[in-house]
Amino acid sequence: MDFIIVLAKVYPKEGCRDTVIELSDDLIENTLAEEGNIDYQLLKSLNDNTLTFIEKWQSLDALKEHMASEHFQMFGSETKDFIENMDIQVIGANELDL
Repeated sequence: MDFIIVLAKVYPKEGCRDTVIELSDDLIENTLAEEGNIDYQLLKSLNDNTLTFIEKWQSLDALKEHMASEHFQMFGSETKDFIENMDIQVIGANELDL
C-alpha cells in the first residue's frame, strides 16, 4: 500500500510551546477520526523548543481534504500569533515487505 508521510516542524515563539500543544488537542482528536488518516502524532523535541507533527495518510487526496477541514483551518487561525515559523515536508512512500 502506498501512503503519504507529512513531517510538519513547528517553531513556537518563545514561551508559547505549551499553548500550541494545548491548541493541538482538538486538531489531533478530529484528525485521527478523518477518513484517510492512518496516524497523526505531535512530538516535542528534547533539545529545543520545536514541535513536530508526524502524519500518515492513505492518499494525497485525503491530505488535501484534511487541509481544507474546519479543525485544520481553526488550528491555523488559533495558533498564528504563537508560531514563529513552520517547515513542512510531504513524502510519498511505499510500504515494503521485508
